[in-house]
Amino acid sequence: MRPITRLILSLAVVACMAATARADEFRDMEICLGRQMLARLLCKPADEINYVSRMRDGLYLFSAFYANRETHFFVGVDRDVIRIQGREFKTVTRTIPYHFDTSSKCAVVDYRTPGCPVTGPIVCCAEKTEEDRQEERFWNRPIPELLEEDLRRALQGVNATDNGQQPE
Repeated sequence: MRPITRLILSLAVVACMAATARADEFRDMEICLGRQMLARLLCKPADEINYVSRMRDGLYLFSAFYANRETHFFVGVDRDVIRIQGREFKTVTRTIPYHFDTSSKCAVVDYRTPGCPVTGPIVCCAEKTEEDRQEERFWNRPIPELLEEDLRRALQGVNATDNGQQPE
């Protein structure tokens, strides 16, 4: 009975660590969304919005100079909506839908504040994995370089078969 208990406990620990790693992967994106959305809502530059702390997964505390004083705002990022509520000003409450693109790991929000000159979508992306970075480096190379590499590989294959070797 004891080995089974250890096995179950170790599996539970591994599952918790995997969930934490996934949450960490998107935390920077959620903070970016919170900062950008609050800036758009208050019609301020994003650098005037300060990240204070993470309250729990998906819930963050920001501060900004609003209504003639420093004010705190809660920003909750859920699967498809962002909820913003003023800590001192409960009337500043918004629920804004957003779209998450799984292929690019980016969240896109189309939100406009009346009277604010800043328009256009807000895009925040999650941190890319090493595999994503390698793939991006590959596709960001110039086309002649890619063609030269393909030609080099093809010629190596021809030379290998001429020498009686199997191509790679």
